[in-house]
Amino acid sequence: MLATIGPIPGPDSEAEYAYETLWNGMRVIAHLPGNGSVRLLSPTGADVTAQYPDLHALPGLLPGPQAVLDGEIIAVDGEGRPSVERLQQRMSLHHPQAVKHALGDLPVQLMLYDILYLGEPTLQLPYTARRDLLDDLRLTTPQIRVPAGWPAPAQQALEQTRHEGYDGIIAKRLTSPYLPGRRTRDWIKIKHLPPT
Repeated sequence: MLATIGPIPGPDSEAEYAYETLWNGMRVIAHLPGNGSVRLLSPTGADVTAQYPDLHALPGLLPGPQAVLDGEIIAVDGEGRPSVERLQQRMSLHHPQAVKHALGDLPVQLMLYDILYLGEPTLQLPYTARRDLLDDLRLTTPQIRVPAGWPAPAQQALEQTRHEGYDGIIAKRLTSPYLPGRRTRDWIKIKHLPPT
């Protein structure tokens, strides 16, 4: 599911959305076969698992039902903020030795924010129900996080991400199903404007 770039929802509609941090990472679909491992696919379907051995077998991925999750891989800077430059450096590495050498210098994290399948398809569930299922999986480890969302007011969420050094927020309609491959106003990308 893809976001549409747009303005922040106004006071008359802001309560219809939850607000999440805009990560500017590498989008991946994470397949959890239920044996504690993870397989990472890019939006084009390429298997990128081998490039991220630090995300292969995570303590939080305990045996259980098969799951398919949506999220982003990020690389952080010295202050713990997502760095597009550091992520690009890591993404450019393909040789196993180069990847192994980068594990300490260019570590990555997997930010998971939606669930498409949990023993059965969850696409038609509303955003709020899918987030509840995702939270219930308790996947948080040093390498994997399920970041929280903010309720309205939208402006407060936007200001919080500005204060914390992020690029903006994504507004996600509380009632929206997950629409694979669709760009829709149910997800709105709101970026901070540069200072004037």
